[in-house]
Amino acid sequence: MIVVAGEALIDLVPAPVTSDPAPALPPLLPQRGGGPYNAAVALGRLGSPTAFCSRVSTDAFGTALLAGLRDAGVDTALVQRGPEPTTLAVADVGSDGSAGYGFYTEGTADRLFALPPALPDGVTALSVGTCSLVLEPGASAYEALLERESGNGVFTALDPNIRA
Repeated sequence: MIVVAGEALIDLVPAPVTSDPAPALPPLLPQRGGGPYNAAVALGRLGSPTAFCSRVSTDAFGTALLAGLRDAGVDTALVQRGPEPTTLAVADVGSDGSAGYGFYTEGTADRLFALPPALPDGVTALSVGTCSLVLEPGASAYEALLERESGNGVFTALDPNIRA
């Protein structure tokens, strides 16, 4: 089994403009996301035994994130739940198609991730990454998870795709 650890968040992406003139504020569409979340969903859809390890909100966005994992066949037994809000990433798409993001992370559920007592038997790989690596206090828990599992002989992978 591959365990993927890190944030699950909601990307708010601008909806395509279908009117002329364009609205002053384009509507934003919520999309499930976060690098680790997307990696776990992709692995699950490919049929790989996969589990997701993070802290996810009990709000409506968190419930939708968990549903997406389960729909992809990802084990959610390692997901911690909390009443804090879900992290939001607001996308701004430039005229050249490039995207920039503003992150709303203060006081969100994934930042409060705590080191789980143990991973289940049969874990062959652990992948940890992206924003979770720099947002305390969870960052230290993810670091401890990597160190512990590496010391246990589990193959570990680090995805340092960190954005300011």
